[in-house]
Amino acid sequence: MEELVTRAGLPGPDGDEAFAALYGDLGDVVYSWIRRYIRDEHTAEDLAQEVWVKVSRNIGKYRPGTNFLAWLSTITQNTAKDYLRSIQRRPVEVLQADQLDLDRPKVGQSPEEYAEKRMVAEAVATHMGKLRPDQRQVLLLRFFDGLSPGQAAQLMNKTDGAVRTLTVRSLRRLRQAMPPGDSAAQLIEELLTAAVAKRRVIGTRVEIREARANVTSR
Repeated sequence: MEELVTRAGLPGPDGDEAFAALYGDLGDVVYSWIRRYIRDEHTAEDLAQEVWVKVSRNIGKYRPGTNFLAWLSTITQNTAKDYLRSIQRRPVEVLQADQLDLDRPKVGQSPEEYAEKRMVAEAVATHMGKLRPDQRQVLLLRFFDGLSPGQAAQLMNKTDGAVRTLTVRSLRRLRQAMPPGDSAAQLIEELLTAAVAKRRVIGTRVEIREARANVTSR
């Protein structure tokens, strides 16, 4: 990723291509981070675009090897918090069930099956608060934000193996905190499926070349 970030800071077509690749890889992640603070989807989309404009404007200042994901996370959180302060609301991180892929209708799924999955998603969101901070963080990064084990490891300053181990232990702990009647095996399978298949569609997105052109023309 660091090589891609370095290229994205260059002017010209190669820089545009690299920036577009970064956006494609992490656009959904930024949106997920914004949604922890912003409930309205349209406002969240606008703020996510604002984050990428800021990234485009400042990526040349990023020092390679200093943890790009942490840098991006800081910009995202500050953007969301600045917006909330501007409308005089206190920034509070809130986890919603519909941020988890469990809470999504599937093709061929009956209303009863969807209702059951909805209950599981709500239970997950509710009981995440019962976990230790590191357990909650790893599950948020993996299953709500859709980060790979390597990306989560970068943000948590851990090895890939440590993140994988912590993920399994956190899922087991979450299962213990869940109401009786839910299958631990089914829950883990659903969460792993959500992490692997997570591809959020955010509606109309800003064109990377236009965004960079707007930034450089100011």
